[in-house]
Amino acid sequence: MEHFDASLSTYFKALLGPRDTRVKGWFLLDNYIPTFICSVIYLLIVWLGPKYMRNKQPFSCRGILVVYNLGLTLLSLYMFCELVTGVWEGKYNFFCQGTRAAGESDMKIIRVLWWYYFSKLIEFMDTFFFILRKNNHQITVLHVYHHASMLNIWWFVMNWVPCGHSSVCADNHPDQLRGHLAVHIPSWLVVFPDWIHDFPDCSLHKLLHSDLQQERGLPKERPPEGPPEWVHGCCERTHQQLFTPGKQCEAKEAAEGLKSKN
Repeated sequence: MEHFDASLSTYFKALLGPRDTRVKGWFLLDNYIPTFICSVIYLLIVWLGPKYMRNKQPFSCRGILVVYNLGLTLLSLYMFCELVTGVWEGKYNFFCQGTRAAGESDMKIIRVLWWYYFSKLIEFMDTFFFILRKNNHQITVLHVYHHASMLNIWWFVMNWVPCGHSSVCADNHPDQLRGHLAVHIPSWLVVFPDWIHDFPDCSLHKLLHSDLQQERGLPKERPPEGPPEWVHGCCERTHQQLFTPGKQCEAKEAAEGLKSKN
């Protein structure tokens, strides 16, 4: 395992450049293998969990959910306050900020971003609670992709770009440019393709959760796309009233004329 980790570290260094030495020795950051293993375990639980719970009664988890949500809320509030004060104290430039330009304030940012990275591991519990409560319809591929990828993305961020805005002015850090691309491109995949929201209906999701169609009376067939015909009719009438009122009046007068003749 140590030999494999050394080979992996050599590969990352050749591809992305040297790591940021300020996070050396930090929990989970020296070695990529624990982050990868946690992600694999998460995916295995997502696959096997619903099958294990299929013939079991759902758990309430109400008490622990209150504690869990309260804890994450307080952690988020702490991270927000630390980031705001760190940026203020370091006089961060919102257009272009290097990774070593603010001294101790950079370390404050790095420390709070480590908590953000670690919170991605804690948030695996979101999916586990869905499984225990048998809310399998909420476990979409987009949900699983987000949770499984964020922990890995932020491992790379913490090791190469733990603070500053060096990705904005990568010409000042040419050795990190490839690292920024490798880190940030996967996160773009979450936001720009509209078709990713159709993933819950794809064959992968049906394979992972074949019992979805039998739970909560969910329809087996996907409903027809697009609004019903009466919606089109209402939209057309509204459009005519808003943008062609003259034609509406002419049509109304013609109709009244026909009635009077009759």
